[in-house]
Amino acid sequence: MPDRVRSSKTVHKPSNEEIRAQLRSITESVDFDTSQRAVDFLRFVVNETLADRANAISQHAIASQVFGRRDEFDPSSDPIVRMQAARVRRSLEHYYLTAGSVDSVLIGLPKGSYVPTFEFRQPSPAESQPTAASAAGNSWPTLLVSPLRNLTGRQTVEFITQGLVSDLAAELSRNKAIHVFLSPGVTDGPKRDARFELSGTIAQRGDDLKINLHLVDGATGRQTWANTYSCPSGPDQGTVLDEVVQASVAMIAEEHGILTIHLKEESLQRPLTDSKGYEAILRHHHFEATNEPQAFIEALAALRQAVKFNPDCALCWSYLARLGGIHWSLGVPGEFIPIEDSITAARRGVALAPQDVRSHGVLAYVLLIADETDQARSEARAALQLAGSSIFWLDTIGYLLTLAGDWEKGPQLIRNSLRINPFPRRSSYSALWLDALRRDDLAEAFATAAAYAPEMNFWSPLIEAVTLVADNRVDEAAPHIERLLQFKPDFSERGHWLITRYVKFPPLVQRIENALSKAGLDLVG
Repeated sequence: MPDRVRSSKTVHKPSNEEIRAQLRSITESVDFDTSQRAVDFLRFVVNETLADRANAISQHAIASQVFGRRDEFDPSSDPIVRMQAARVRRSLEHYYLTAGSVDSVLIGLPKGSYVPTFEFRQPSPAESQPTAASAAGNSWPTLLVSPLRNLTGRQTVEFITQGLVSDLAAELSRNKAIHVFLSPGVTDGPKRDARFELSGTIAQRGDDLKINLHLVDGATGRQTWANTYSCPSGPDQGTVLDEVVQASVAMIAEEHGILTIHLKEESLQRPLTDSKGYEAILRHHHFEATNEPQAFIEALAALRQAVKFNPDCALCWSYLARLGGIHWSLGVPGEFIPIEDSITAARRGVALAPQDVRSHGVLAYVLLIADETDQARSEARAALQLAGSSIFWLDTIGYLLTLAGDWEKGPQLIRNSLRINPFPRRSSYSALWLDALRRDDLAEAFATAAAYAPEMNFWSPLIEAVTLVADNRVDEAAPHIERLLQFKPDFSERGHWLITRYVKFPPLVQRIENALSKAGLDLVG
């Protein structure tokens, strides 16, 4: 049984009747491999074990009873039993990640054995409610939005002050990884204990308003962020105030924003075994920021542990899917993660949080790189509808729509996000680059290539090389080709597959590959 769906300990074994009922649930489910061979294989090994004939289960017995092989069956030349066992293991894992996620009886098939295991799933310990005392623990970050002090003495500004506080809290709450509370001064609710507090003042500056915001870490008393905004009077004041809210929440709560930076350093000092929930997500962010192989290994282990101990955590499933998708589509060395597993995890995230923008965005991403472009576009549009006017994930939705072929809406969303968001995802620049290449806008192609430039993977030198060739500066592309091959020595053989994980339109693929060829890098196939 895969570790992430296996119980850590068993109180007692299920009865034979409970096991047979679970076997029926599995084999009749559309989330289990519906091929008759897989069903017959699982039924045979389960029934033989329940009949106390586990010692007789062997490759020869399975080959004969399930697959009709004759006495001369040779497992060294006919791997059908080993192949089917691996398929059943994957199918069981898929079932327990989807339809069987809350089933109490677990049927497993350990690697290296054809004898199944049976046990009860132990209730997963719920994530503890976050408090300020959990500053060094595993809880999700908590943030208290306090009333802003109106220093103007004007009653009309008091309405602006209250509106800003309400809008800040509402927008921050869109990031489901943060637990946001309003101060009793804003709401009639009880006082909440939170680690971080957002507060500030509104003062007069001539006819304009000066808004000061401060984020304080209650665990240390240190101010972790502060900013001052000028809001001119006049008919556009409401628009400016909206942008103040969006820019502030993005600065604080974006994936690589202030809170992530602040908490990630703490998280990396703690043992990997403590990484559950938000701690595991921080490990994912660390990998994205560094692209280091060890960071990937730790992020994968942490997220697998997180979904094992908290299978109802939608964000953990989504980030596990995203991590697997990145690893697969970039051909990163290390443990092979089938894209089907990432799609399954992403769908699990959507099922658990159908109103969450991020879960739909991750599902769109893994579908896109798996060549399910129409489905990816549909999920990206669902994410956009859920996002409304929020800044969170706007650049990612634009990125996904652009790569899926919406050349108008996608780039527009990215540009709107880049104008306000101080922590945009660098991948969004690659989508703008692709659109600029499509339109032969070399000025924008160079600008977006430069914005994407920090080299984390082979796409950075590839983009720069292709842009130089498009500008007839072929000789200048050579150093970028050298760096590309440092990332991917086998790019000549794998390049077409790697490029088409993200570029879904044959004319653009051909243009990129022709440019690489002119620069001296010919792709095979």
